[in-house]
Amino acid sequence: MTFQYENLVITVPLTPSKLDQVKSSFHNVSYHPDGDVPEEEWATADIWYTGWLGLPKGITKLEQVPRTKTVQLSSAGANELLRSEIMSTSEAKNQIKVCSASGIHTLSIPQYIVCNIVNLYMKLQIQLQLARTNAEWPSRESVIKAAGAGGESHPGNRCLYGKTVGLLGYGHIARETARLLKAFNCKIIAANSKGDKRPEEGYRIPGTGDADGSIPERYYSTSDPSSFNEFLLKCDIVVASLPSTPQTTYMVTEDHLRSLPDGAVFVNVGRGDLVRSEHILSALDAPGGLWGVVLDVTDPEPLPSGHPLFTHPSAIVTPHTSGSFENYFDGGADVLLFQVERAQKGLGPINVVDPAKGY
Repeated sequence: MTFQYENLVITVPLTPSKLDQVKSSFHNVSYHPDGDVPEEEWATADIWYTGWLGLPKGITKLEQVPRTKTVQLSSAGANELLRSEIMSTSEAKNQIKVCSASGIHTLSIPQYIVCNIVNLYMKLQIQLQLARTNAEWPSRESVIKAAGAGGESHPGNRCLYGKTVGLLGYGHIARETARLLKAFNCKIIAANSKGDKRPEEGYRIPGTGDADGSIPERYYSTSDPSSFNEFLLKCDIVVASLPSTPQTTYMVTEDHLRSLPDGAVFVNVGRGDLVRSEHILSALDAPGGLWGVVLDVTDPEPLPSGHPLFTHPSAIVTPHTSGSFENYFDGGADVLLFQVERAQKGLGPINVVDPAKGY
């Protein structure tokens, strides 16, 4: 199939300079950052650049968008559009390629991961809480006491130097995290479904990531229980960046968490249903269990008000915000422009989401 794009409809806000850049790549650009697109423009659109919900709600039938070949989302997830009425037929799935913005979050999530591992290691969540709550200089003793079991087992600041970081899932986010953590002299290992080294696929921001998959010293298989257990046993820090699929739902069990080495940290920036919150709590409170957790995603999500993870001294919980960065939609527009480059070379779109799998 040959992809040629003449008419673009944008339903997200762009900076003036990025909008000018996008306009230079198309014959016609309809810009509706409020998402309110006149119906007469639906029929002429070849490609859309939209938010995570996808096409406007009024579009429910394929005949309303007869020219649409591609919907470029600004999100890594595509489930909302794939579950919509417009995408419910085989004809629509054959005509319209739904593309994620996977790859742009290397600008934000890896630095969130590194930042909050360091926060835990320095007990900054405790120091800041005491200083802001009491409006006074917290003593070292008060910080150690407020840190509870984590303060007792490791009263001083901890160092990343020499730690083994296990990346559970090795996509764009994990590869950039691996690159950054190598600067701390960490040992990097990775686990994916097959336990194999793979090249980085999809959209990649120049200068980021691990193109050939050479950073990890070893790969393990999540499909092989013995290989997965061996992976976990070696991890001082586990960073999970997996999507939510039938294979990954509650894949990490309470036993897995308790099998991690003493002083281990668990970070989850993928999807909350990888592991049950009650199992995380149990592992945090178990003697010799998890030393700390960083959770940008939870089970359930949002985490209910009053949940004990919010105030646990060894937990940092954030409201699924690690993927946000300044001028976010400009980042997704770069993927859009890359789609145009591919079309000009006679290539199909990149980051196409399989309707059968979603994300």
